[in-house]
Amino acid sequence: MKTRNFALCSIGLAAAITLGGAVTASAQVRSDTRIPVRKDQPVEPPKVDTIRIVRVDTVTLRGRVDTVTIRTRPDTVVQMQMLPARRLPGVYFGIGGGLAVPYQSWRNSTKDGWDLNGMVGWFPKNGAIGLRADASGVWLKNRDTDCPACPSPSLFQGSGDVVVRFPLDRLSKLNPVLYFLGGGGIDKFSDFLPYRNTDNKIVTAGEDTYLNYPGLILTSTTRGDGSWFWHWEGGLGLDFDAGPAHMFVESKFQTIDTKNGNSHLIPIIAGFKFGW
Repeated sequence: MKTRNFALCSIGLAAAITLGGAVTASAQVRSDTRIPVRKDQPVEPPKVDTIRIVRVDTVTLRGRVDTVTIRTRPDTVVQMQMLPARRLPGVYFGIGGGLAVPYQSWRNSTKDGWDLNGMVGWFPKNGAIGLRADASGVWLKNRDTDCPACPSPSLFQGSGDVVVRFPLDRLSKLNPVLYFLGGGGIDKFSDFLPYRNTDNKIVTAGEDTYLNYPGLILTSTTRGDGSWFWHWEGGLGLDFDAGPAHMFVESKFQTIDTKNGNSHLIPIIAGFKFGW
């Protein structure tokens, strides 16, 4: 019995020694294995996140509500809208009225009066230089202190002018246009009141002169002949829009070639123009 137990113990001890040796050998083999290390391995860049801006608009179409998703980018868009330039008239006509002012020595016998004007003009399309024709009726007044019984003189004029215009701001609602004009025409007086000018000459309008002006002796020589005269003129004006109306205001300086000296008149008028 003892011999059997001894044999079993010997076999177990031998098995334990054999297993321990195998474990030790395996550990030694693993400890001698080299772990590969790569020093030149590239470093991965940090991850970049993309952010999308999403705008959701709701559109109602005939009672139905649809949702429209619009994907946008963070860009800035500047939209400039140019206003259309206002039109400049080509063919036009106008009517106006205002004040007629005798100038210098003519005021010694005649006072200010009224001026009624009609005009028709033409410019090439958006052109700067055009032509204009005028017809004017002028009703002046006598001086009550010097000649209360004298009639009030009147004057008919026909004029032709060259007009040069300068638009100031065609984008504004007023559309102001400055213009200059110059030319000449014909004159027909009625009951012209004579006066003495700075050269001490009696100025008349020929056969259309009032003969009985006090203090002046008018003979056939001083009156002269003819009843039509020439004048030269120059002036400036301003066109502008006032709502649906196109208006103007202008002033001219006229030199009329009356007998024995020139007579000067300054018409100042305003009115309406109609063009296309």
